[in-house]
Amino acid sequence: MVMIESLKGVIQFAYEKAEGFKQNMVRAGLSPDDITSIEDLEKIPVLKKDLLPELQKVDPPFGKMTTINSKEMARIFMSPGPIYDPQTHEKDFWRFSEALQMAGFHEGDIVQNTFSYHLSPAGFMFDSALRKLGATVVPAGTGNRELQIQVMRDLQITGYVGTPSFFGLLLDYAEEKGWTVGKELKIKKVFFTAEMLTAEMRKRCEDKGISVYEGYGTADCGCLAFEDKQGPGLKVTATALVQICDPITGREVKSGEGEVVVTLFDKSYPLIRFGTGDLSRWVEGYEGKRIAGVLGRVSDGVKVKGMFVREKQLATFLEQEGYKTFQGIVSNEKGQDVFELFIESEEELDANLLPKLQSVIRITPILTRVNPGRISNNKEEKRIVDQRLFNRNKV
Repeated sequence: MVMIESLKGVIQFAYEKAEGFKQNMVRAGLSPDDITSIEDLEKIPVLKKDLLPELQKVDPPFGKMTTINSKEMARIFMSPGPIYDPQTHEKDFWRFSEALQMAGFHEGDIVQNTFSYHLSPAGFMFDSALRKLGATVVPAGTGNRELQIQVMRDLQITGYVGTPSFFGLLLDYAEEKGWTVGKELKIKKVFFTAEMLTAEMRKRCEDKGISVYEGYGTADCGCLAFEDKQGPGLKVTATALVQICDPITGREVKSGEGEVVVTLFDKSYPLIRFGTGDLSRWVEGYEGKRIAGVLGRVSDGVKVKGMFVREKQLATFLEQEGYKTFQGIVSNEKGQDVFELFIESEEELDANLLPKLQSVIRITPILTRVNPGRISNNKEEKRIVDQRLFNRNKV
């Protein structure tokens, strides 16, 4: 009863204050009075994440989806797409403290936050959640494993948040230096997200006495589900309404895979029926309560090293640089994502192409020039191919 009243309240407020949401409702022939139950949410068309760049381009900066203006925001981020993500207040805006508390993070912990604080919201996302719990945060950001492992030793870090692949690199480097967990390193707990956590990586941590938890969220929606050790898969957060829906019809599915569709109750940025583009399914016997993690993507976005690489954005950039034909291959070698980008050109690639590309997609690809005619021009074929073997039977 409390949830439906909260839902009705945020829908009414968004209809009155967020012109973009109102237009979406009007086009569907709906008013707030038409939504009187959770089941009625299906009447509202899903707002696809892949549409946000175009909506924001037409009505900058947020596609008229917020109820306050840019000058009232605490921060504004830019995710690949590009998508502008608002942070509308300073507290635990993305609601990850619930997940981190379950993972055992608390006052007295010194936590190394290896997510980026640059443009994308992940760094602040976990910084604010850890501060709410009273933990001390080291804003380490990404890269520089030599410095990061020194910080981990010197400050006697007890917790880590970031990707599993980067933590694996830190463990590798510690072993090269002869440092061990429990002696030089005091790390006791890790919280992973943004990448698939392999069984091998989990075991590697647990064999060292490190407690392992993982979670799932997005830059737009914040925390959506997390591990709690109380059942299979990931527990859905109590702070958002999560549905699994048919990607075409938008109707809820009770079994099988579907798109993760989210409704938030934040009146300043009221995302309602937001299609994340992620595929998941309910864990059998826990429908509505536990999801099986991220099983793939609905659209052309492929997550590499925790960042989404989008085919349209990549194609637009390369064409501006004079390269029309390309193919990206995503693979995984020894637990690390690898992105190889093959580009057709009669001449050597521009020496400045790599740093320019890094600034757009936020990761470092391996660039390879190939002669014209080597890459298929079939428009039906994907130009970013994901060759990683995802564990689609995680639970």
